[in-house]
Amino acid sequence: MRITVEDIARLAGVSKATVSRVINGNPTGVGEKTRERVQKIVDELNYQTNPFAKNYTPSHSKTIGLIIPDVTNPFFSELVKAIENFSSDNGYVVIFGNTNSSPEKESRYLSTFIAKKVDGIILTSSAKECLDSHHLLEKYRIPCILLDRTLPGMQYTAGVFADNQLATYRSCEMMLSHGAQKVVFLSGPMDISTAKERIEGYRAALEKYGIPFDESLIKYGTYSVESGYGAIMELEREGQRYDGVVAANDTMALGAIRALRELAYRIPEDVEVAGFDNIDYAQMCDPPLTTVQQPTIEMGRKAAQLLLDAIDGKPPKEKNVRLLPRLVIRKTTK
Repeated sequence: MRITVEDIARLAGVSKATVSRVINGNPTGVGEKTRERVQKIVDELNYQTNPFAKNYTPSHSKTIGLIIPDVTNPFFSELVKAIENFSSDNGYVVIFGNTNSSPEKESRYLSTFIAKKVDGIILTSSAKECLDSHHLLEKYRIPCILLDRTLPGMQYTAGVFADNQLATYRSCEMMLSHGAQKVVFLSGPMDISTAKERIEGYRAALEKYGIPFDESLIKYGTYSVESGYGAIMELEREGQRYDGVVAANDTMALGAIRALRELAYRIPEDVEVAGFDNIDYAQMCDPPLTTVQQPTIEMGRKAAQLLLDAIDGKPPKEKNVRLLPRLVIRKTTK
C-alpha cells in the first residue's frame, strides 16, 4: 500500500492542500515551521510523488523496530537485552528507539521504522491515546507487539504484560498483614496503563482490610528516583504520618528510602518500604529492598517470539499474554 498525501497530512496535523504545496515547492500560505514539519515527515516516510512508483509492501529485511520510553530505567534495559538476544539468535537485527516518554518522539520513530520497511515492531508506548502513526502500522500490515503497557484504540497483533494489579495487591497486603495502618502509594503517571493497574491493586488490598482509600496518601511521580524522594518530602511538609510505603517501581522506592533516611525514619521499624521490578540495585541497597520481581526476561523473549511468529504469518494463540510477577521479601519490610 502506497503512502499518501492524506497520511502525511494526518501525521503533520495539516490539510492535504498544505502538504501538496510543500511537495510541489509552492510557499504560498505555508509558514516556515509548518513547511519544515511537513518536509521532515515526507523525508522520513520516503514519500514518492511518482504515481507509478512501487507500492509499499511488507518486506523481509530481517530487521525489527523496538521502541521504549526510558533506556536509563533498568527494567527497560533488561527488556531490550532480552529482545535483542532472542532476535539476534534468530537472525534478526533490532533497530532501537528511546522516546524519553515523549509521544511526539514515539510517532517520529514509528514513521522512520515504516520508511525503513522493518518487518515488525515491539512497542512500549508513552502515548495517552492511539495516534495517527499507530494506525499506519495496521494500514501497512506491519505486525506490532505491545509490551508492558496497553494503549487505548491501538490495533495490535498481540501484547505481553505483567499482572500489575495482583502484584501490587500482594505487596500492600503483606504490609497490612503486619499491622500497618496507613500505607502510602507512590504511583507513576496515571495516563500510563501500568500505573492505573498498580493503584487498583493498592485499592483492593485496602478494601480487604477495611481501610478507607485516602487520596492524600497517593503521590504521583515519573518512575524516577527524584520523584520518589520528592514524594516523601512532600508528605513530610504536609505533616502526614504513615507506617508503610508501596512504590510503583524500584527507582521511586530507592528515592523514598533516601528521603526517609534524611528524615531519621528507621526502615522497616518506623516505615516499611516495597518497590516493583527487582532491578539489580534493589538487593544491594541498605537495607535490601523488598520488591516485586517482574518476569522481565520472559516478557522480552515472549514479545520477540510473538513478533517473529507474526512475521512468519503465524497468528498468536493468545491476544493478550499476562505473566505473573512474584514478591521478593528482603529487609525493608518486617
